[in-house]
Amino acid sequence: MHTPASNPLLQPEQLLRYMPGVQHQRQELRLIEAAWDNLSLLSSLSTLSSKASAGGDLAQARRDFAALSEEMMRGLATEALKTALDDLGSRAQVCIDILVRNLFERTADIGFFATDGAMADYLAQPDPALRPALESRLRDYASKYTVYDNIYLFDTQAQLQACLTAQAAHSLPTSASDTAFLAEVQASHAAYTEHYAVHDFCTAASPSLLYAQPVAVAGHAQGVMCLQFKLADEAGAIFAQVQGDNPQGQDVVLALVDAQGAVIHSSDALQLPLGWRLPQATAAGTFTLRHLGRKYLTVVRDTLGFQGYAGPGWRGLAMLPLDSAFESDADEARSALMDEVAAHPDFLAGELSHIPKRSAAIQSALERSVWNGLLELNRTATDSSESARDTLFAKTLLSEIGATAQKTAAAFASALHDLQKVVMRSVLRDAHSRAELAMQILDRNLYERANDCRWWALTPQFATTLIAGSAGCKSATAVLEQINSLYTVYACLVLFDRQGRVIAVSRPDQAEQVGQVLDEPWVAHTLRQGNGQDYSVSSYGPSRFYADGPTFVYTAAVRDPQSRQGAALGGIAIVWDATGQMQSILGDCAAGLDAQDLLAFVDASGQVLHASGPDGLRQHLPALRTAQTGQPVIDLQGQLYGLGDAPGRGYREFGSSDSYRHGLRCLSLRHLCARQDSRLATPNLPAAQAGQRTAAEYHLQLATFTIAGHWLGIDARHILKAAPDTTVMSAGSARPPLLGFTQIGKQVYPVVELRSVITDYTGPLSRDADPTRQMLVLRLPPDNGNGSSSGSGKGREFALRVDTLGSMLDIDSRQLQALHASADPGAAPMVDAVVSVGNDASSKQPLLCRMSLAWLQQCTNGELVPQDLDALTAPLPAARSARE
Repeated sequence: MHTPASNPLLQPEQLLRYMPGVQHQRQELRLIEAAWDNLSLLSSLSTLSSKASAGGDLAQARRDFAALSEEMMRGLATEALKTALDDLGSRAQVCIDILVRNLFERTADIGFFATDGAMADYLAQPDPALRPALESRLRDYASKYTVYDNIYLFDTQAQLQACLTAQAAHSLPTSASDTAFLAEVQASHAAYTEHYAVHDFCTAASPSLLYAQPVAVAGHAQGVMCLQFKLADEAGAIFAQVQGDNPQGQDVVLALVDAQGAVIHSSDALQLPLGWRLPQATAAGTFTLRHLGRKYLTVVRDTLGFQGYAGPGWRGLAMLPLDSAFESDADEARSALMDEVAAHPDFLAGELSHIPKRSAAIQSALERSVWNGLLELNRTATDSSESARDTLFAKTLLSEIGATAQKTAAAFASALHDLQKVVMRSVLRDAHSRAELAMQILDRNLYERANDCRWWALTPQFATTLIAGSAGCKSATAVLEQINSLYTVYACLVLFDRQGRVIAVSRPDQAEQVGQVLDEPWVAHTLRQGNGQDYSVSSYGPSRFYADGPTFVYTAAVRDPQSRQGAALGGIAIVWDATGQMQSILGDCAAGLDAQDLLAFVDASGQVLHASGPDGLRQHLPALRTAQTGQPVIDLQGQLYGLGDAPGRGYREFGSSDSYRHGLRCLSLRHLCARQDSRLATPNLPAAQAGQRTAAEYHLQLATFTIAGHWLGIDARHILKAAPDTTVMSAGSARPPLLGFTQIGKQVYPVVELRSVITDYTGPLSRDADPTRQMLVLRLPPDNGNGSSSGSGKGREFALRVDTLGSMLDIDSRQLQALHASADPGAAPMVDAVVSVGNDASSKQPLLCRMSLAWLQQCTNGELVPQDLDALTAPLPAARSARE
């Protein structure tokens, strides 16, 4: 047995060479860092350039940029590793948990089958002439439970008395180890024996998984029955379903390993052969594995178990070559909503949540540096002590700082977008895998129900009771009760005759139904079944035998063993515990979900059958036709959710090759974030362009900024400086647009909150400091009382709170298009003119609106009415086009 070399799990930084996306972002950010180093050097070449570029601020921004770049790279690497491990962990968990749930059903099968009267009677008095009939009965059983390779019946001397295949029937006598095993089972009082080993009486030379139990008559063992599970077949089906159609999923190697870490089955025998021992797989965990000259990222998971059953002590394993572990899927779905999530500032949580805010703070600091530098140059431009050459150099430097700041913002945005996409991809995969897991478990559960009803219909006692017409027959009731005690997934089992009359029930609390005539449609369907392989399923709805809500009822005809045509004597109905089973499945698969997440089973019309999650979400599911939308991210009431949608595909022949389709599907909703108000989105502002020279009397410099999605500008002569947003102290008598007071530097200023006067802004007005916003300190000439400035006096200073800073634009004042005055003669308009910036008249760039000096002068009076900027500028694009 081979043992591959392995090494401990590496740190995310040590895996960077396997992460092409992270490497690309790191290279982009390093190029930006080099540009800032050059700008920092250039800013020191003259006193004016150093002063204008605020060298200290530039150096601090450079340090902040370098620190955040490294943190963002660590975040990208960490999240990429976490996403890969979560995906592998989910696959490993599904492999082992699906198998364990399947094996749980086998423990019930052997418990019932070993008490089959025909088997016990045959072993009590073996008769070679009866063996063909007995083996025919075994084949009848195996044709319904297709999960078994073989069924073996041994006597007390460990001699094979019956089995499914002729090859096994003529095999050599059992070995000493097999004899010891059968003797141990025969003496056992356990509910079942689960055994995985090589058995000589099995047709396969490799180990087999057996479920065994004594066959007894009146408490005395007559022999042993063994059910040989199709482990290789089932494991292969699970692996194929878990790998899916995704190319990266196909690269994942899946395996089942035993308690010693030996491979029991794998999805790729060349990469992970049967019997290969993995020392690190003796416990659940994550590690890197070097195997045949290649490194693998590996995850091992213990089973979560099912109803106290933990299986044979095996684990699920998933491994992926490191050189393909972090490749993004080129065919990955994209949508506008996905892009919105990936750009949402509040999407990241935990330690990553501060990265968008810090990125915004760095960008804001750079914007302020450029703004304040240009303002400083404008104030000192006429100072004869400074040469024109220095002024031009300083302006060019500031222009480069502004351009590099935009590149920095783009690089940060790209890296941040990648980080958020990695996190989103992890959430979407989780939503999909939870829905798939729940639906697979449900399909397998219903497969067993279709098998159970057909097999139990062959029980000799049921035919005897129906022939006798003995309503309330104690023998039939006892058999039903025994079955129900072994199979806890049923609310009730019902035996009825060909008139639909209830003959026996498994639950004492349903005893009043004995003697009642059933009129449910499934009775007639059962009596019309053509052969023993047929079964019927009711529609999902209420049942007199089930008080906990709608359910499925599975039925099969009980036939006359003496009739050549096998005429139906009646039928057996098994009432599935739908509420208990669906809620159990959802509870297991929803473990770890947040309070805003939902996992639900729905029918073909979208009606919710059962759900785990907030009631408020359930009401929206019927309108959610995922088969039509096919989108991984959906909008429900302004909240964005990752959607996992798994239709029922059936299991083996159930719901796939046979004609039955239950039409159920599982939906998983993972809350991502709230939708952002598109009206507050920063408009796509055109970059400042070098235009033609403008005569001094027509030259106008507008300092631009955004507020609530609008682009505004103020004559730069009235702005003292830009400052970071700060906490605003409340002023009891202040009325909008006055918000309160704040300290900027050593001075306290009244604060005007522009959002409070824009009619299409409906969000909250917070006094807390916001790192994504800015303060503009204005000094306006005094108002002479009629809305115009007198030109004398110091004027009033205050702070204007805005969203983001735009460019400093030099324009020709003759390009301004004046707006009509306000309809209210007592109120100055907030905007008195607009100008189109850019050469492309057909572009969808926003108009630049110049704020009215008269409005600003009246602003601090607190008597201004709300301003509908959209209404003010609505007719302008058409007028502009006509003019051009």
